[in-house]
Amino acid sequence: MITQHQYLDKYPIAKDSEKLIVGTIHPHDHAKFIIPFFYGNVASLWSILSDAFPDDLKQPLTLDGILEFLFKKKISISDTIVRCKRISPTALDSHLIPIELNHKIIEQIKNSDIKEILFTSGFGTNNAFRLFYENILGLKITREMKERREVFLDPQLFGREIKLTILYSPSGASNIGIAKSKLYLDNKIKYEKSARPVYDFKVDYYRDKFKTK
Repeated sequence: MITQHQYLDKYPIAKDSEKLIVGTIHPHDHAKFIIPFFYGNVASLWSILSDAFPDDLKQPLTLDGILEFLFKKKISISDTIVRCKRISPTALDSHLIPIELNHKIIEQIKNSDIKEILFTSGFGTNNAFRLFYENILGLKITREMKERREVFLDPQLFGREIKLTILYSPSGASNIGIAKSKLYLDNKIKYEKSARPVYDFKVDYYRDKFKTK
């Protein structure tokens, strides 16, 4: 099946945005999404951000509420894939075959105030960071990047220094891997009384990454 991105043209990167969230592409059956927007299929990202910033992104989640939150926080959102083939109906990046990448993202970043790009998937097959860094920018991922989960781009690329951060995935499917990560294990004691420790860790983590300085 072929998936065509439904939101890239409708929601380009805002020129005054300072942070940019980048993923791959939404699942195929967008007509069934809870919210007709990026990460709207089960709204995992927006649920985490709502719990991280309850006064700014209120429940119940709505498209208007999300757009207002992004505007207030000077955050834009985009994806690396415009069109892809799926070898199975899952939402797994590894089950995608990219047909067209979002090269327009380069010019949109140049024409914005973006200072940091945060990726919702990292170094695996068809993950957002890998597609952006290697396939769109034509650069090479290093071992240090994988260890640090961040890198600063040469200012010559976009006319200014931009930080790239690989987030821990908002998806519930990532919880097992996160529970084994050094950052989680170093902070595990904070969540020992929690009924959902990994989720609460993600809420704190996303609050830190998207706080207004």
